[in-house]
Amino acid sequence: MKTYIKKVYALCLGVFTFIGIMVLSCDDVDYTQLNLPPAIEQVTISNITPTSGDIGTKVIVNGTNFSATPSNNKVNINGIFAEVIEATPSTSITIEIPEGATTGAIVVAHGNFSTEGPTFTVVDVPAISEVDPERAGEGDQITISGTKFSATPSENTVFINGLEATVTASTETSIVTTIPVGSEAGMGDITVTVNGQTGTYSNFIVTPVITTVDPLLGDVGTPVTITGTGFSTTPEDNMVSFNGTPALVTASTATSINTSIPVGARSGIVSVTVNTVTVEGPEFVIGTKLVIPISVEEDDVEESTVNGLMNLDSGDLELGELDTGFEGTDGDGLPNIGLRFINVQIPQGANITDANIQFTADSSAGTDPVELTIYGEAVDNAAPYTLTNGDLSARTLTTTREVWTITETWATDDKLPAQQTVDLSSIVQEIVNRPGWVSGNSINFIMKATGVSVAPTSTSQGREAEGFSDTTPEDTPELTVIFN
Repeated sequence: MKTYIKKVYALCLGVFTFIGIMVLSCDDVDYTQLNLPPAIEQVTISNITPTSGDIGTKVIVNGTNFSATPSNNKVNINGIFAEVIEATPSTSITIEIPEGATTGAIVVAHGNFSTEGPTFTVVDVPAISEVDPERAGEGDQITISGTKFSATPSENTVFINGLEATVTASTETSIVTTIPVGSEAGMGDITVTVNGQTGTYSNFIVTPVITTVDPLLGDVGTPVTITGTGFSTTPEDNMVSFNGTPALVTASTATSINTSIPVGARSGIVSVTVNTVTVEGPEFVIGTKLVIPISVEEDDVEESTVNGLMNLDSGDLELGELDTGFEGTDGDGLPNIGLRFINVQIPQGANITDANIQFTADSSAGTDPVELTIYGEAVDNAAPYTLTNGDLSARTLTTTREVWTITETWATDDKLPAQQTVDLSSIVQEIVNRPGWVSGNSINFIMKATGVSVAPTSTSQGREAEGFSDTTPEDTPELTVIFN
């Protein structure tokens, strides 16, 4: 029995010895096929790319013996853990610089082995998150929001579309500046540089600015000068339109454009486009403007509604209030007003776009509301007024009429919009459309108190306007007509 046991023991010992020899002598393929983990060896770092950057910068660490599993590589910079986001078997890993990291050596550990690599320099790169407003013209103030700006204004260098801008105020998260002089309109970048590090904001729009359009009224071919900022010094790079109709630009600087009214233009907004950026200016009126003052004393008259007496030299005009002293009598009454404008240079059938009569206040006494209905005289050429009783009332009225309601209190010598009638273009249009109308004829307007003004009880309820006077011709009633 003992002999049998010894034989079994010897046999087992031989088998185990054979297996051990086979394992130790197997090649790499056999070793791998046993699914045993590879041996961990000392990691090394040869270089890092880049060597500096801000928080969040992705850094490639090149070397040897890294794990192909990103999480098996433990990386820190100055003691702050950095996430490994990618690993190339054995030769490189990619990390992201974490929040709170400061300048220091990058250390990589795998298993029980670790190594210290080159220093990574953490720099504060300014970042722009918002610009308010997102488009602005030369001289406009903007606010740049972001992070890692300097609280000292002079330590922030700002460029807008390639031109340096002056920083007027700053914190670590905002900068206040203005669009620099000489900026050309268009889309571009805003950059902020602090301590040599630059942040960029793209697609900011510098708009052209229209300051004036001179003149604001004219016919086809009328030269027009547009002033402002942000224009191109190359004429063809400025696109000008009048209510959508393109105009030819003949000359330009950064602050002015010379053009003219194009054929087919209609009254409307003037616009300028530079580098695809458009700005709208004031409204331009296509047409001719006439300003015709009363030129003789007998062309602004009053007629008593009580007895028809005519007053051809009253000196002032009672609008919706009682008048006394017609030709030296006591003929109190609510007067009709007649205004005759001579030498009206409007072609027959012209298109009347606007018309009004501008008065100058003679007195500030009246405060009650006034209503006047205004007609034209329905004749081809209005005749001068006479002293014949009822001369004004006897004249044929146009079918078109306009109602002027005055609610504002007038102050003596005011010559403002409050002393200007409503639009009378419909009345003028009816007259110049007459077959017998000839340019240079005269137009007569007749004003009658209506509505709240039909029964005044005082000579100071309505309003008083200046009539013609040799000594103050600038105060005389004026007819303004715009036509094309």
